[in-house]
Amino acid sequence: MIRILLLCTLLPGLFASCLSSAPEEWAPAEVPLCSPQRLWEISRMALERDGLVLLARDFDPKTRTLVSAWDKELHPFKGKGYRERAHVRYDAGDKPGTLLLSVRVEREVNENLSKPLDPQYAEWSEAADNPQRAEIILQYIRSILGTELNIGKKAAEQKEKEKKYGEWE
Repeated sequence: MIRILLLCTLLPGLFASCLSSAPEEWAPAEVPLCSPQRLWEISRMALERDGLVLLARDFDPKTRTLVSAWDKELHPFKGKGYRERAHVRYDAGDKPGTLLLSVRVEREVNENLSKPLDPQYAEWSEAADNPQRAEIILQYIRSILGTELNIGKKAAEQKEKEKKYGEWE
């Protein structure tokens, strides 16, 4: 009797932990301010370079998010095949003239045992995000956007500090 009561109290907790989804892992970075159209085009180039295809022509105006199509990598064993899609979002940065750009690569694993190589029979279940791929996409976007543009007094001060060729310490 005690065992049955113990089992009844533990089972709901076990099922709840199995049903909880993996936490979202966003890779954030502050980038120089630019227009949403330019940011979309640069994001499109970065995602296509990484093998991901965009479905939308622009960022979602409400969430300021862009979502790619699924990139499938099927495997002949259960739990080894996966699919991934990228989310790119932007928001106002902490400093004036900056944007907070975040990238997330969502991952799902194929749990089909009988036909794991057939995408029609795939049984996708949530898995942990791929932060390494998100960092690669984010770095590519950051490298195209460049650094902050120095205008006015800051630019003149920076030129004075630059050394001429051959004057290194």
